[in-house]
Amino acid sequence: MARVDFGPGYTKGLDLSNPDETTLEEKRGFWADKIGARNGKLMYPVSAYSFLLANRPDMLKYHLRQMQYLHAVPETNRLSLPVTTLAMLHWYSCNRVVEGIIHEVRASHSAGASKVQVNEIFALAFMHSGPSGFREVYDQAFDYMESYSDPQDKLTWPEGWDPDPEAFRSGLDFDNPDFGPGEVDLLDAWYAGTIGYTPRSVKFLIQQNPRFLKAHRAKFEAALKTGGLPKQIVPYILIHYNMNRGFREGIREAALLGKAWGMSKGHIIDAVTLGTGYMAGIDGVYIVDEAIGDLLENWA
Repeated sequence: MARVDFGPGYTKGLDLSNPDETTLEEKRGFWADKIGARNGKLMYPVSAYSFLLANRPDMLKYHLRQMQYLHAVPETNRLSLPVTTLAMLHWYSCNRVVEGIIHEVRASHSAGASKVQVNEIFALAFMHSGPSGFREVYDQAFDYMESYSDPQDKLTWPEGWDPDPEAFRSGLDFDNPDFGPGEVDLLDAWYAGTIGYTPRSVKFLIQQNPRFLKAHRAKFEAALKTGGLPKQIVPYILIHYNMNRGFREGIREAALLGKAWGMSKGHIIDAVTLGTGYMAGIDGVYIVDEAIGDLLENWA
């Protein structure tokens, strides 16, 4: 059988073509690369990798093989690793994964993310987690963000992925806590123009607690208002977030929003693959198929 060269650059030191044998030399090379990149600190995910190297190095190699295909779809106009980094910063912040937060902040900086871009991810994460999640964000990232300097190399995005704060705006007057005349129609029109219908969750809150809904909408429209990130990052993150929570309707709404904003079918699959590879597992695909299987089959 012909040899296959597995693995991207971040697997330096490990021979992924032989998962059943891991030498001490391989381990030393892998540790040196990972710890060196973190200025000598044994921090996440090196701590997780070290446990596997000591106990089940084959599973780490199989994992790293799999991760090289994380962004294999689409074959053209492909997303890149920084999209994973930003999506996981959102997830770790929402779910209080302590070392994961600072790991992704550092990785975002290394990838070329500006301070504005990282803070837009934090804004979106705060909308979902509230203060409880940001207790850990403070402990892990406050000092780092205080001295964060924009990298010389900038993030690159697929064609058509551009900042567009206007796309989020419904026209509601957020200085008035109540829905004024015609404002429900404005919100309905925004949903009709993006996903094609007003979600039941929105209709419910319009009836039961409209002030809360309007205040929530203000946060949604404000999260990316500083114009750092492309609008498509929001549906991408929401697919991953709702896939991991098992929220069928949320997955569908996010996919439809992404389609309306120019995401390709491949970009949607990329978000699903991220959810499968990180947290949800392959069983998470069941809820995705229920939510958007028909949409993907008939994608135009």
